[in-house]
Amino acid sequence: MAEIKDIYINTDFTEYRSLNMKRKFFAVVFLLFSVAFGWGTACAAEADPTVAERNAAQGFNDTIDRLAPDFVTVGLVVCDPDETLYSTLGHAALHLQCPAYDLDYIFTYESENVRNKIWTFLQGNLKMGMYAYPADLFLKIYAIKGRGVREYALNLSPVQEQKLWEVMDRRVAHGTNLPYDYFRRGCAKSIVDVMHEAIGQDAIHYAPWSEKYTEHTLRELGCMYVKDFPWQEFVSYFLIGADADKQCPCEKKLIVPEDLVEVWQEAALDNGESVLAEESRVLLDAVRENNAPWCTPLLVSILLLLLSIGSLAALRTTRQTIRIAGIAVDCLVLTITTAFGLLTTYLVAFSRLPCTDWNWLIIPFNLLPALCWHWRRYWAMPWAVVLFGWCAAMAGEILFGHVLVDWPHILLALSLGVILIKQYIYSCK
Repeated sequence: MAEIKDIYINTDFTEYRSLNMKRKFFAVVFLLFSVAFGWGTACAAEADPTVAERNAAQGFNDTIDRLAPDFVTVGLVVCDPDETLYSTLGHAALHLQCPAYDLDYIFTYESENVRNKIWTFLQGNLKMGMYAYPADLFLKIYAIKGRGVREYALNLSPVQEQKLWEVMDRRVAHGTNLPYDYFRRGCAKSIVDVMHEAIGQDAIHYAPWSEKYTEHTLRELGCMYVKDFPWQEFVSYFLIGADADKQCPCEKKLIVPEDLVEVWQEAALDNGESVLAEESRVLLDAVRENNAPWCTPLLVSILLLLLSIGSLAALRTTRQTIRIAGIAVDCLVLTITTAFGLLTTYLVAFSRLPCTDWNWLIIPFNLLPALCWHWRRYWAMPWAVVLFGWCAAMAGEILFGHVLVDWPHILLALSLGVILIKQYIYSCK
């Protein structure tokens, strides 16, 4: 007891009180921290409600997380080209899925069936709009055609994906109410437009544009992809006028699906991610082959030019069979060029088809020879000189890298010029 008493008597009460105060201080701090943590947790819970509470506020009586990354998925679908005139550049569409509601649709911007409305198309009265196909039906249609289909994921946020679906639904509801215009409302261009409407006009930040887009025109960009379809390219020059030769903002030149993929893989969104994934997913394997025909417009136009020159040389012979053959060649060339002249004149002067207000082909291919044939003695030679000058100018454009017309049309115009010289010489005898 004495030892205990001694210890008690010798204890430093100042140090003891100091230690006790520290314990009380830390206890108060811990209590305040606990209260602050609980209040912060309650505020966080109030600011970030549960999925069910968030859905209830939006009028949904379920627990589906509509802000989950996989609630809606969006992909850019690119289809291989085929020999149909309006499919030679391929096709682009948007693939939207919502697994929670078992929705799987491909939204595609298309025109009415051209095959059943060719005259309506030439008049410029064909309509186009947005369609929504169940994905399996869309792929079945392309499987019948043997065209390959692949998909690139779009790196959009859940809110942007749902907004995009709303825009697509709205456009489908409008139906086919817009005039056909490939350069302003084609498949690739329409996808650019709906993206701007859904995520904002300035939400896509493009990388520096290459010379392919800054230097080339819409016509030249299209021609790069249709070399495997020479007859379709030949016809397209009658349907595409000088508007396609004007320069325009680079984004408006994204009319070819392959170009859209190339540019969007290098472009970025506001979050820094690329617009389009680098790798694609094959939805449908291609089973058809694009075999270029042996009989091309270039081969036919060369043959007609050689026959026209031979017909001109036939003026020096007295053999009846050669003269008859020469007349047959004249009739053939004049019939072909007059038919082309009728088409070009109608498209330029009467049709409302976009991009046909002016066409360089109206100079060699018009109705002047047919309407003024009786007076060919006075105009045939001057007009032949005009045709040769036009051919030289168009050839020069091609040689300097600016395509206005192609070689088959130039050679066909030369054939017409040769025939007009022959008719002038014949009429002067």
